[in-house]
Amino acid sequence: MDTKKQLTGPECAAIMIMYLDRKVAKKLLEKMGDEEIRAIGMAMATIDRVDPDIIESVIRTFVRDLAYTLHVPSTGPEFVDQILPDLIDTDRKDNIIPMLRRRVDRSFERFIAQRASEAVAALLKDERPQSQAVSLSLMGTDNAARILKHFTPEEQLEITLRMARLKQIPGDLADDVTSALCEGLGKMDDHLNVGGVDKTARMLGRMKRSDNDAILFAVSDEDEELADQLRRRMVVFEDLLDLSGRSVQVLVKEVAREDLLIALKWASPEIQDLFFANVSRRAAEDLRDDMTLLSHQPRVRVRAAQEHVVSVALKLSETGAIYLPMGEDEELAV
Repeated sequence: MDTKKQLTGPECAAIMIMYLDRKVAKKLLEKMGDEEIRAIGMAMATIDRVDPDIIESVIRTFVRDLAYTLHVPSTGPEFVDQILPDLIDTDRKDNIIPMLRRRVDRSFERFIAQRASEAVAALLKDERPQSQAVSLSLMGTDNAARILKHFTPEEQLEITLRMARLKQIPGDLADDVTSALCEGLGKMDDHLNVGGVDKTARMLGRMKRSDNDAILFAVSDEDEELADQLRRRMVVFEDLLDLSGRSVQVLVKEVAREDLLIALKWASPEIQDLFFANVSRRAAEDLRDDMTLLSHQPRVRVRAAQEHVVSVALKLSETGAIYLPMGEDEELAV
């Protein structure tokens, strides 16, 4: 694992659990919710080897935070949810606690915040406008704003009018709405990301040029923008590792220097070495120096730079200026 990378919360938790005694780790996981365990499991799957310095840093931060929380009392909502019910006699608890929880509990809002807005909107589209308005009213303004975008202008108007006219709703109705949404979205959780455009493009890139050209031509008749996306992503920047030294030299001369710098800065060490090895020593030193001076770039800018380099390589390949291996070798004429 890269020591310079900023670790996320799930990554820190994953490292802690991986290096704890199994029994202790099991007890920790028993205290966590399904969402937390899923996030930690996904983080674990991305971890290869962890430097001792990172482990030490994670543990040090954990101990520091633990010492801090031991001196901080429970928050009000936590007290209402976990402690107050045990302090009230049974006769009154059933009437008071549900009402209090509805007003202080933010778990539904956090639950919705962790879901893709498209998925929530898709589920709500099957509901009546009044139910849609109630659901959006209960999930917090930030969640509601990002989900409402996925409705048509007519639907947005209808929902907005109903939300604005809502003054009070029965507590039982609020419970029914939130429970139904949580149940529906929970069933949608176990979905695999199959890759969409990227994986489809990679598949096409491994086919013979004559075959994928025919497919892309047909796709462009249906959706020209999608066909363009597929063409641009059939070959990714790391595929340039298959270039010969001479091809790299030709490519470097044709690519805008700024795009080359940004593309290489956030590329793998292997592809950086390929480019450095196929320019002059002075040019390689200049590239390294300029890459060191580069400030942080948005991910979209890095992707655009790498796609530009690839598009230049594809054009050079089409003209025969360089050889870029793609897909299966064409059958040789006999």
